[in-house]
Amino acid sequence: MFRWFTEYRAAAEARQLNRDAPLVITHARGSFGAETMADVSALVRQHIARSHKEYGTEVIDLKRAHFDYKRLHKEARRRAEQPVLSALTLTIIYLRAEIAGAAADPARHAIDALLIAFPPIDGGH
Repeated sequence: MFRWFTEYRAAAEARQLNRDAPLVITHARGSFGAETMADVSALVRQHIARSHKEYGTEVIDLKRAHFDYKRLHKEARRRAEQPVLSALTLTIIYLRAEIAGAAADPARHAIDALLIAFPPIDGGH
């Protein structure tokens, strides 16, 4: 009984992430210009690398990173820093997709496509 519920919740989480990632990306692309999108992409890239370096890549490590990034997201929301908020939202989605596993691969692939579409400028990011 409980296993079924756990599997159902995991599948629902993956479906939600797969819906949210493209929506956040579309909203960001519609709200920001190319230069700001390059900055958002650079921030996402930096945050994902930081979370893997500081916390690790095991599920428990990713959960700790997710908890930390939720706090940063809340601070950015208070300051109304929209590009930073978008970057942190995408970082959180990416971390949650890594936790969810293969079922959330479309969410990770959407974010990876954004990172490819807006590569680092001048190698500075």
